Amino acid sequence: EFSEIDLLQAIKIPFEDPATQYFENGSDDFPALGVTPGSDIKCPYRLFLPERFFPQFSIEITAKLANPDGGGFLFAVVNPLETVVQLGVSVVSESGNSNVSLLYTDLSTGLYTSQTLATFLVPVSFTKWTTVGLKVTKETVSIYVNCEQYDTRKVEREPVELVFDSASTLYIGQAGPIIKGAFHVS
Repeated sequence: EFSEIDLLQAIKIPFEDPATQYFENGSDDFPALGVTPGSDIKCPYRLFLPERFFPQFSIEITAKLANPDGGGFLFAVVNPLETVVQLGVSVVSESGNSNVSLLYTDLSTGLYTSQTLATFLVPVSFTKWTTVGLKVTKETVSIYVNCEQYDTRKVEREPVELVFDSASTLYIGQAGPIIKGAFHVS
């Protein structure tokens, strides 16, 4: 069964804070949404994601960093105490390369720190519009850069189906006030 979820729908238009949320020209000159540090885009995760996350899934991101040596969380689902990233993607760019990390933490396992399922060093800086895809199967995580498979990592996930806490929060462009990781991105 195929299901598509657009997390950008969490951004309310007109913007709640035009000083930290804005439009700019995206790839192919289509309008793109931008956020700066200080933006507070959050909502209950249940508005967009199921309680039991898919055992196999893909995440597609098209982004451009405002600062070539910047980065942070593109999105994060955090626990009710806002101390653990249950699911999220972070990008940190430096010296023309970027680390793209998929965080995946199941709280039922007793882990109370955010767990990184896979991190990839990719030869892009996100200074121009860049599309990155993460494909997660039961045993691997693969990264695609501009639609080309770049690397694959073997992973072990227990359980394979991530269960979110019922009071978890979805953040766009950060991971909340405690973990932070604010993104200045278009």
